Amino acid sequence: MVKLMLGYPQPAIDTLKIVIDRLDDVETHYLEISARQVEQRIARALLRIMGHSGRQTREGILINFPISRQGPADYTGTTFYTVRRILSVWSKKGWSKSGREHITVTDPQALVAFSETG
Repeated sequence: MVKLMLGYPQPAIDTLKIVIDRLDDVETHYLEISARQVEQRIARALLRIMGHSGRQTREGILINFPISRQGPADYTGTTFYTVRRILSVWSKKGWSKSGREHITVTDPQALVAFSETG
């Protein structure tokens, strides 16, 4: 492996950059789980997913792939029922809309502000 890396240093450097980025993501995720309230963790997870795969619609920013409430629950270290309850509250506030396997963020600015302050 070392011989291969020495013979082709650029792919080795690119691979190390990817690994470092992934480790940074894991560290950030771990710190969020240990230091943030569950509502903030869910808000940050939705904003992160929205940033990677959101699509602007008339109603807001649709997370552009099928997502159940179990996905954010698993990602944020909480339960399906907690995510369902929080999304219901946010829906009443006008921050998001959710249905079977889709979530639309209708007020991203409110979600950002909430995720930073709680």
